[in-house]
Amino acid sequence: MADENITHFGGVRMRVNGSGNLRMKFQSLDNIKQLDLVPFIMSGTTDKEPFRLANFVSQRGKLKVSTTAINETFKINRIIIYVKPIYTSFPG
Repeated sequence: MADENITHFGGVRMRVNGSGNLRMKFQSLDNIKQLDLVPFIMSGTTDKEPFRLANFVSQRGKLKVSTTAINETFKINRIIIYVKPIYTSFPG
């Protein structure tokens, strides 16, 4: 099935406003594999949509975003995840 290809998650770009650091993590199904990305430093107003490279390969994946400190807030208006199918099946 085409939707079950092995996929390369190459990066993430987002329009985000807030305060503090926005931590991001790619995770596979059942959180078997994880990749922590460099956090975004957020501000209340900005004219930039920051980008973070990733090198995450999995059949399916999810992006987890969070903050860790008290009173850190964020508002995400857009998320672009750069994805490319690289294999159709696992070896063997």
